[in-house]
Amino acid sequence: MTATILRRITFVLLGIFTLATIYVHEGWLLKPSDPEWTHIAPFRWWLIPHVATGIVAFLIAPLQFSATIRRRWLALHRWLGRTYVFATLIASGAALYIGLVHQDPANKAVMSVMAALWLVTTLFAWFAARRRNLQQHRLWVMRSYGLTLTFVTTRFIPDVIVPGLNYIDTTALYWGFVVGSLLIPDLIVNGGAVLPWRRGFATPPPPQDAVVAELVDALP
Repeated sequence: MTATILRRITFVLLGIFTLATIYVHEGWLLKPSDPEWTHIAPFRWWLIPHVATGIVAFLIAPLQFSATIRRRWLALHRWLGRTYVFATLIASGAALYIGLVHQDPANKAVMSVMAALWLVTTLFAWFAARRRNLQQHRLWVMRSYGLTLTFVTTRFIPDVIVPGLNYIDTTALYWGFVVGSLLIPDLIVNGGAVLPWRRGFATPPPPQDAVVAELVDALP
């Protein structure tokens, strides 16, 4: 199975998970009498731009990983990237405010950290692109998108896969999402460099004594 096919299957599955998440977790939006409307009333004007721009970022991000778009329509790739950054900065900024001011005490820390990291990783991805550091750009944008995906993971997994979690377990799960969003991209981008079966790793490193001798010989 080629990487392109695997990538397409992954994004199709993410689309299915997203629809399931919206149906299961956000079904209250279709019920005006649902008590959740009362819960969001104090921060609804922050929630509207957060949701609107978050959806834009969520839909654009998969296109940024398309090698076809980058190869054939580089200008489109760049404009989509700028749109993703703009949308993410608004969505994460609103999420950070909601997390710090209106989030319940059990999840305030993790949700605020998640929003702040979403903001920081997106900025670093943009800075790396501006400096034409494509390796770092790829790493940071994957981290940013991992945090964008928490829209799905923080809802789909607790609601569909392991329903009934208490606050402590749910908060621990959220921290796991944060760690995974930062660590998994590193394993994808940099992990191959240390795998013994990867090309270029066949030549063993020089013995420690030889390294020390070389350093001593280089001293003035």
